[in-house]
Amino acid sequence: MSNQKYHSIGIIGFGARGQLLAETVGGEIPEYGRLAAIADIRENLLFRQGVGIYCHDFKIYRDYRELLADDEIDTVIIETYPESHLEITVAAIKAGKAVLCDKPAVSTLEDAAAMYQAVTSMPCAFQMGLNMPCRPVLRKTKELIASGAIGKVFSVRGCCDVGYAFAHDVILRKFAGDPAGLVLGKLTHDADFIQYCLDTYAETVCGFTTNFQHRRHGTGATSDDTAVINGVMNNGVLFSLALTSCGSAYSRKFTFFGEKGELRVDCKTDFVEIITPEGDCKQLKVPACSGGHGGADKYLLSTFLDYVDENTGKAKWPERICSSVMVPLAAMQQGQMVNTGAWYRSIVKN
Repeated sequence: MSNQKYHSIGIIGFGARGQLLAETVGGEIPEYGRLAAIADIRENLLFRQGVGIYCHDFKIYRDYRELLADDEIDTVIIETYPESHLEITVAAIKAGKAVLCDKPAVSTLEDAAAMYQAVTSMPCAFQMGLNMPCRPVLRKTKELIASGAIGKVFSVRGCCDVGYAFAHDVILRKFAGDPAGLVLGKLTHDADFIQYCLDTYAETVCGFTTNFQHRRHGTGATSDDTAVINGVMNNGVLFSLALTSCGSAYSRKFTFFGEKGELRVDCKTDFVEIITPEGDCKQLKVPACSGGHGGADKYLLSTFLDYVDENTGKAKWPERICSSVMVPLAAMQQGQMVNTGAWYRSIVKN
């Protein structure tokens, strides 16, 4: 591209995720730019080994506003908790920065509506950091569905098993006291991927969530560790999602059922399977990629920076701010039938 730039990147919130993305920039796509600054309220940050290897001479701010006032920074990655995403996103856009805001976009429907209105009402470069559709096998999945490999899709089933060890660690450290923490943090991805693959959005949703086994001694349940969600898409496709936290390993699996058979994919593998109604199975290998989240982080960051360089002045996929969070948040209503589609259309007009 003739209009490619070398970016000075600032990361706001420099925990494990922020540091992993810093390593990705420095170690996998150094031609795109460099980590120029971070902002984090913690005074005694411990850096991952890769940060020391790939990131050098970056400035450290305690207040994100100081980073946004730094004229060297042209691009910002937001890695704070979702409760602060709206405030920081608006401030970054007003400061003239390109913005990649990690998922979940926000923690409430009110903030989702406000963020959507903000990024669509003024010129900006903005994108959500929804990296799961960037995995090679899931990109292949969307390609196959769009090509009609299984014909018209009738239903889809997804299961996210974060595994006991991950759930125990994350809930007790990160999400203690936040009932929606794990459900929103994980199923934002899965709900977004299904809707993105099918080029639609959830019309009605009903779900249940609960905490079975991950809580601190002497206190009640904190973040819910289990969820089941069912619903129908605006285009009539039925869907179900499950979140479990008791398995032996982390896995994310999807099955799409269509008129010509079913498509199965596990995002941790390097192949997609298509099974015909007669039982014939065709396995399609997908080249593996190195790096964070099976190569998804490299693809996410490089395509985001390519989009920034296009200088369109328009947010990329702003509707996914709303669609990605509304399904898991609906599940938190505990068995109520939620008309997500009506809410979505009230915000996203076209």
